[in-house]
Amino acid sequence: MKSLISKLVIIAALLCATSAEAQRNMQMENYLGPALAKVKADSAASVINGIAELKRLETMYPKEWLPTYYKTLFALRFAIGQPTDSHAAPLLNAAKADLDRLEAMQAADRSEVLTLKGFYFTALIMQNPAVNGMRYYQDALANYQKAINENPSNPRPRLLLHLFNENMSKFTGQKNPDAGKELQIIRELLEKEHVEGLMPSWGR
Repeated sequence: MKSLISKLVIIAALLCATSAEAQRNMQMENYLGPALAKVKADSAASVINGIAELKRLETMYPKEWLPTYYKTLFALRFAIGQPTDSHAAPLLNAAKADLDRLEAMQAADRSEVLTLKGFYFTALIMQNPAVNGMRYYQDALANYQKAINENPSNPRPRLLLHLFNENMSKFTGQKNPDAGKELQIIRELLEKEHVEGLMPSWGR
């Protein structure tokens, strides 16, 4: 009888912990959604303000990985879109620190984190293609491939790898014979993907 009661107490405690965790996730997403909607990817001021707001969410929810993920994503998107802007290099430095943080978070989706890591090396190349192309080319490819291996159904590393190869072909003059097939796979994965809440879903 005592053993049964002990088991019931443990089950009740686990259920309470699960409920509290779900409530925290819901609260975090209620804040995160509006914060993401405010950010204009091509505006340095908007990106910097958005990152500042996401930092506050990091403090409020230190175990949640999505605020750090989106901080990194916004920084990298801006740095790639406007590589000569004076804010690009500082944002890349901040992104590297955030990537290190994400890699240490057990809750983080490893495929999505590796995708961002490949994106980071792509952004470094864009800063100075003549110098950084040879330096970081393999790092970008390796991380995109690791992300695909981690989750073959994730369309984002496949999309970024495809775009990376297409851009590199402009420098090498060698066209990718599998480009059409790759795009078809990416389209199919995006159509099949079912994303809950504010989990990464970009690429459409």
